[in-house]
Amino acid sequence: MASVTTDILVSGATESLMDKLTRVLESMAQLSPTYRRVEQLSATSDAELRAQGLTRQDAVEQIFGGRFYA
Repeated sequence: MASVTTDILVSGATESLMDKLTRVLESMAQLSPTYRRVEQLSATSDAELRAQGLTRQDAVEQIFGGRFYA
């Protein structure tokens, strides 16, 4: 008795489609001003933030505002 198992999510066509979708979504996110501000924050050292009178937490709260912090 033979058994065949397929997994459509791992097939080449689906994987390629998922890769394309991921690239599109990443590209859309990178166009966001919020994304650019997060990238800037990532490139800023804690010492630079301290010189501005900020902590990393303060900077994140400024970027995201009330969307994640109450």
